[in-house]
Amino acid sequence: MERALSTLHDMEEHCVVPSLPIYNDIIHGFARKKEFDKSKNMLSKMVEAGLLPTPETYNGLIRAYGDYKLYDQMSKCVKEMESKGCFPNEVTYNFLLEEYARGGLFERMERLYRTLQSKRMNLQPHALLTMLEAYADLGILEKMEKMFRRFLHSEAYMKENLIRKLAMVYIEHHRFVRLEEFGNEISSRTGRTDIVWCILLLASACLLSRKGVESVVREMDTAKVEFILTHTNILGLFYLKINDFKALNGALSRIEMHKLKPDMVTFGILFDACKIGYNGIRVLEVWKRNGYLERAVEMNTDPLVLGAFGKGSFIRNCEKTYSSLKYKGKERKLWTYGKLISLVFGGRKDGQDNLLQAGKR
Repeated sequence: MERALSTLHDMEEHCVVPSLPIYNDIIHGFARKKEFDKSKNMLSKMVEAGLLPTPETYNGLIRAYGDYKLYDQMSKCVKEMESKGCFPNEVTYNFLLEEYARGGLFERMERLYRTLQSKRMNLQPHALLTMLEAYADLGILEKMEKMFRRFLHSEAYMKENLIRKLAMVYIEHHRFVRLEEFGNEISSRTGRTDIVWCILLLASACLLSRKGVESVVREMDTAKVEFILTHTNILGLFYLKINDFKALNGALSRIEMHKLKPDMVTFGILFDACKIGYNGIRVLEVWKRNGYLERAVEMNTDPLVLGAFGKGSFIRNCEKTYSSLKYKGKERKLWTYGKLISLVFGGRKDGQDNLLQAGKR
């Protein structure tokens, strides 16, 4: 900014009148550095030079106020614009919508959105997605749905993180049929990505539809989709939920088939199944032989899966046992699955403890 001001002074000394874009750049530059007093001084100097501010001048200020969460200053800036006969344009309203949505000022956001509609201005893609995310974060299903419909008729691109947030809202509201529709609608924009397959599998699994789950799996196999751990764990949790141990064997066999490595959720499926009568000795022996019990504990499953199925008995026991440890115990440099299992089942003589001992032999 020092060099920019020096150049501005050189222009003045050589009787070169700075243009409006030059003043705007300097005003915005100070604003980005949170030096708003210097921005205002430069704005006054610009007016004295006979140049009237435009919406672009104020839009840069509004964006900077938003970056620093100075929402009251944003509102004052808009009033100042209007008092000087420089009325907000479409870009201004979209900037404001984005910042109000990010800041959790939902009443202001919705009031401004109604103003934008009444003026027949366009809701720009980035503002649309920010509003959509705000409704998803609040879990307001009806308003989220309306904004999602607008998205489907726009050119906006939805990132995976936002797709996951919307899917979680449908899961929390037990709207599993709608979740399946959502997966297909998203796939029409992004193709059948991993997150889309995850959503489609979860929708059928949550509906306890064997036909639906196996139909999605056949479709994935036909399309030669590379199974990831999340997909495998969804199948395992589904077959565990309906107590189909034969199908559970098939789901767990995909670990080896697709050269995957079990994570905390996978181990939870195995031990929760053993708790209700599943014979998992062979599976645990294979995992031990492959060195999986010596691997560091990880959670590589998509959060949507735990959102849909919840935490099983094994994971809850792990968390409870870990939280009961003293500080030194928690600070163990490396927690492996073998050490965690020994901690949870240490000293117990139930079926799960016997399974562990069989796997260690």
